[in-house]
Amino acid sequence: MSDSDAPYAGPPVNVPPPPGWRVEAVALPGEPRRLPPQDHAAIDAAEQRARLVTQWLTLVAVAAMFTVLIIGLVEF
Repeated sequence: MSDSDAPYAGPPVNVPPPPGWRVEAVALPGEPRRLPPQDHAAIDAAEQRARLVTQWLTLVAVAAMFTVLIIGLVEF
């Protein structure tokens, strides 16, 4: 607690800017730069390779899961 017993008086009063106040200048953005050309064939090939890797990893993970499940069922 604070040392004073006075109730909270609220936030300080907001003082508005003087009449006629304006921003002196507004910076205008320049033209956007051109994006480099894209090699769509290379992008498609990379996506296909990534999809193939993902599918193989999924297949291996599912095979490992079933192997562990079968071994666990045979043991009991």
